[in-house]
Order: sequence, then C-alpha cells, then structure tokens
Amino acid sequence: MPEKLTSKQQQLVELIRNSLDKKGVSPSLSELMEAMHISTKRGVVNHLKALEKKGIIMRSSEARSIKLTENVYGQFILNVNILGYANAGTPMVYANEQIVGTLRVKKTLLPVTNDIFALEIKGDSMNKRLIQGTLLKNGNFAIVAKNIPINNGDVVLAIIDECATIKTFQKDKRVMVLYPDSTNKVHKPIYLSPEDHDMIYGKVIAVLDNPGR
Repeated sequence: MPEKLTSKQQQLVELIRNSLDKKGVSPSLSELMEAMHISTKRGVVNHLKALEKKGIIMRSSEARSIKLTENVYGQFILNVNILGYANAGTPMVYANEQIVGTLRVKKTLLPVTNDIFALEIKGDSMNKRLIQGTLLKNGNFAIVAKNIPINNGDVVLAIIDECATIKTFQKDKRVMVLYPDSTNKVHKPIYLSPEDHDMIYGKVIAVLDNPGR
C-alpha cells in the first residue's frame, strides 16, 4: 500500500479489495460505515473522495460502483499466462509455449510470483495428488514456476520428446524417475538418466480449479 495513504484510507482500500475478491462487488456505504466505525456516510464519502484524488479508486453515482484502479489492483492480482496443456499421463501434448489465455490470480494464493505460467491438465495420471488442497485432476490449471529449486517428492513439469507431462520427481545417483499418482493403474513411472535434468522445466507450485470443466 502506498505510504501516502492514512491508516483509515489503507483500511478502506483493504475493505474494498476484499469485497471485490470475495463478492465481485464493492461494499456499500453502510457496510463501510460499520466496518470502519464511522458515524456518518458523509465521513465515508470524504475518505472515498480522498482516494479518488490520489488515483486509488474510481466510482460512479451507482450503488456498489467503487473500483480499484488497475495500478493499485495490480499490487494484489497477478496475470498468469496459460501456455497450453500438460499431459497427466503418457507425454503426448506438444510443448509450444503458445499463450491461449490468462488467469487473474491473487498473489497471496501463490508461494512464488516470479517467472510463472499456467497449463491446463490433460489426463488422470496425477489425480490423487493434492497441491495446496486442490487435486491435479483433468481440466484443472497447474501453476508452474521456473528457476526454483526442485527436491525429491516435488511435482514437476517435464518436457520429454517435445511433449509436456506432469509427474512426481524422484532422483538418486543412478536414476531419475517421474512417478504417477493416480487411481488409474495403467499409468507407470518414467525412468530417465540423472543427466536428463534439463528435461525438468519447472515445479508445480499450485493447482486452481477450472469451473468451466
């Protein structure tokens, strides 16, 4: 939050942001009065006018019309590019990094916010694995971070023969293994050489439900 905001103004912005995130609409003047312990609507309006003047919010004469300006909302919301699909099964989906859409994700939902992208999961080879409480099931979005440490047991995105696949990572001195974690017993591990580490393209740091599937 910018330092130039007063404590009341900071509280007001947080209330607006939380309402927009959770309800899809801004709070009413009455709700702001109660939450901020301000005795009159005029007192709330004066704070809103100050935020408008500072370029923090926009509003109209309509009810629940308060919006955070894009530069302020961007402090909390991240645009994550969807770069196609990753197979949770036998590697079959070609990895071409073509942007097919964008997810708007609250930054606090992600443990890492730099150098990340999303992929839609195809297949059921990881449908028993939970990441941050959400299953890696067909149709959901996997959020992948590049250039971060990967340890045994992490879920990774691997590129094998130019095809993308998501599996659990395990490595020792002899072999690197990509394990499925599925209710479907047809899926088997993929065995690679320890020198094939460049096939590991990133780590899955979060999974988001896809309500459209």
